[in-house]
Amino acid sequence: MNHPLRMLHIGDTHWASEPIAPGIDSQARLNQLCDWIASIHQPIDALIHTGDWVHRGQLDCDSGNSTRTAWNRLAQIGIPILTAVGNHDNRSVLTQCFQQNLPAHWTVHYIDSKHPRLAYWLTLNPQTSPHECILVLDARDSKDIDPRGRLCDDQIVALEQLLADPNRNWTIFLHYPPIPLECDWIDRTMLLENGTRLHAIFATYAKQIRGVFFGHTHRPMCCVKDSVLYASTGSATMHFPNMPSDSAA
Repeated sequence: MNHPLRMLHIGDTHWASEPIAPGIDSQARLNQLCDWIASIHQPIDALIHTGDWVHRGQLDCDSGNSTRTAWNRLAQIGIPILTAVGNHDNRSVLTQCFQQNLPAHWTVHYIDSKHPRLAYWLTLNPQTSPHECILVLDARDSKDIDPRGRLCDDQIVALEQLLADPNRNWTIFLHYPPIPLECDWIDRTMLLENGTRLHAIFATYAKQIRGVFFGHTHRPMCCVKDSVLYASTGSATMHFPNMPSDSAA
């Protein structure tokens, strides 16, 4: 029998050394989040951050120090960290933080080696849960479509090949929501541009997918579409309006 995996999903911490808006101190809120996680007495196999670790990491002038600081603060808890790349992240520095802090028992398989994207899969506990796999996709594309995302063809091909293996179950993470969420401004500005194609693949292999988890919307949401579970985590820093008639944040 497989050993149950326990993961804690967080995202959109938007760390910055100064308030990112009036009354919003993302540094203090990350500290509060870390203190809360550290107070959990149940075992956690991994933390998964689905992107936007920092607030200005995507800027060309970013040094990467904010990413390193946010990573190190979360790492102080002592739980292994997985990450996806968000539209506010410094991808290269975040990739370095991830690769330099991998536990010895994790073997990470990268699925987009032609590009500097952080897309990969692994088995968290190969001894006790060899058929339970984690897949992290990197859908950040050009600044021209930001804050929307797009999954590249190489990752889509790799995804279909991985899901075609009937002996594996998959828990999938990415930053952007793949499906419409019935909020006009979110659906217009924040989805994956090729999310319909991605969902069709997920629906084909729904029996092997534990769930698809994302961030970016700054709100916790959960729905099932064509037998695929989709769920998001709220932002640790600030929430966005997300009801059908709400206007943009």
